Amino acid sequence: MTSTTTLKLGTALAVLLGAAAPGMAADLGLPDENFDLDALIEAARAEPPIVVVDATGKIKTMAENFTKLYGVEATGVKLGGQEQELIINREYAAGNVTHDVFNMSNLPSVTAQILPSGAGVSWMPPDQTDTTPAAYQSPAITSVNPWVWSYNTEKYGDTCPVSNIWQLTDPEWKGRVSIPDPLLRNETMFWFNQLETHDDDAMAAAYRDHYGKDLPEDVDSATREWVRQFAANSPNVTRKDSEVGPVVGTPGLEDPHFGFVSAAIFRAKYGYEMGICGGMKPYAGQLTPRVAVIAAGTDSPNAAKLFVHYMMSGEGMAPQLIDGKMATNINTGMPEDEGSGVINYIDQLHVTDSTTTDSDFANLQEWQDLWTIHSR
Repeated sequence: MTSTTTLKLGTALAVLLGAAAPGMAADLGLPDENFDLDALIEAARAEPPIVVVDATGKIKTMAENFTKLYGVEATGVKLGGQEQELIINREYAAGNVTHDVFNMSNLPSVTAQILPSGAGVSWMPPDQTDTTPAAYQSPAITSVNPWVWSYNTEKYGDTCPVSNIWQLTDPEWKGRVSIPDPLLRNETMFWFNQLETHDDDAMAAAYRDHYGKDLPEDVDSATREWVRQFAANSPNVTRKDSEVGPVVGTPGLEDPHFGFVSAAIFRAKYGYEMGICGGMKPYAGQLTPRVAVIAAGTDSPNAAKLFVHYMMSGEGMAPQLIDGKMATNINTGMPEDEGSGVINYIDQLHVTDSTTTDSDFANLQEWQDLWTIHSR
């Protein structure tokens, strides 16, 4: 990364404290003592091919690059976050592991369920602790994925039409906000819990700024009240953010929607007239951590560790950086042609606090129920 990028990312993510999670890879493959990368490569070449999993199709390119670099065969498979969780848990229970390494986006599920159950393990390469901030080492976080509130720049120019998250509960935006279904994207529900746990005061302050008065005294939490009101304001719910992009950013739209998307939707190939809603209170979006998890019963522990090493080096994550994702390796910069310019908004994005992800997981059903009840 450039020094400016590193400074911005480091400042914004200072609260992403490494959770002391069980499931660390103490006895996986070669021992960490006197770690030697060449020895790991040699051991990996003697093992069966591996299958590596991520929620983006770029994992296929990552696997191909890895195979070319190390001569260790890897196949990349694209699976959504919840599909990944089902597979790693079911294969562990069946004692039949066919997927070896996962780059997982649901950190609370990893720290509260997958690592404690023994289905997966986290391994931090010993030779990369100097190039990976301590906050990303336990468990090993490969990258962070920005999700942002977005708007149509052809219609509104450089000024976002929304400056406060509570506007999205007003009649003006009824039925005109598009988001991926929170019931299909646990990261959104986890975000609600994070906001309530750590930033409910900021949500309350945003309400006061928008309406010129405090929330009613009988409101149990500002975040919970916002979710109730937003769900009841008829948001346009899609299966994924690639379905949000067209209704927000397609040129020529008479009444474009406001939307919530990953930075990947800003890629030039889509041709959208779309910008990040900078200055939106209290946050312009969120940063979701992506965690390297090795399936506990893999037949190729050293090849799996080598792939994690490859991702944590930053080099392995390169195909994803064009999508706006940010590698946690401090020596890895953002591509100049990254489409969203999200690095300029990094200090406006909400950051997950890993010390409370168990609470996020424990309260998942409660948030899902709240959304379901009020979105009917």
